[in-house]
Amino acid sequence: MEKLQLDIWSDMLCPFCFIGKRNLDEALARFEHKDDIQIQWHSFQLAPYLQYDATIDAHQALANHKNMDYLQAKQLNEQVAQMAKHAGITFNLDQMKWANSYDAHRVLQFAKSKELTHALEDRLFEAVFVKGENISDKDTLLTLAVEVGLPKEEVEQLLYSDAYGEAVNQDIQLGGQYGLRGVPFFVAFNSISFSGALPPETFLEALRDIHSKWKASTMEKSTLSGESCDIEGNC
Repeated sequence: MEKLQLDIWSDMLCPFCFIGKRNLDEALARFEHKDDIQIQWHSFQLAPYLQYDATIDAHQALANHKNMDYLQAKQLNEQVAQMAKHAGITFNLDQMKWANSYDAHRVLQFAKSKELTHALEDRLFEAVFVKGENISDKDTLLTLAVEVGLPKEEVEQLLYSDAYGEAVNQDIQLGGQYGLRGVPFFVAFNSISFSGALPPETFLEALRDIHSKWKASTMEKSTLSGESCDIEGNC
């Protein structure tokens, strides 16, 4: 039987994408028809020109990115960390590393062929926000990819080439065609879109509504919104 496809655009540097994924996972665990859902992850970059700087912490990196002072950036990070706690995630603010996500997205594109994108997304989010790992470092990415079951040799070849770069760009362009203005961004069977780190209960309601429309083959438009990072990298 054909699956109901749920397309998700996210970036590993987006805290609301991580929170949203955990909330969605909780909703899916409670959803009566979860076996009908097929999730397809898509790439998006909030900070495509970001370069990892080991001399500054996550608060200064955010301050530089958003052009604000250090204390304000630290306060924002701490506020988001409190939101994450409600989703069962403990952010490690002292160890968090802001690093370019492009190579991580290329590995994610490869993971689609192995049906391991959901596991890889979760591990990459954990790397950034919980374990303080540098996702722009090729050795680190290789280790993370192998952890979720991707073949070491193929990932290593990918990382030292430009493979899947075009797929990353195509995902970003496709998101724009759907009207993406921030991440996380969701599109169900090419018609119903919603965005943000919605609470589990709201995700569950949305899944039930979407599934009902899918079963009835209706394509009504609907919108929901929650906390998100906009396309200019503001969270």
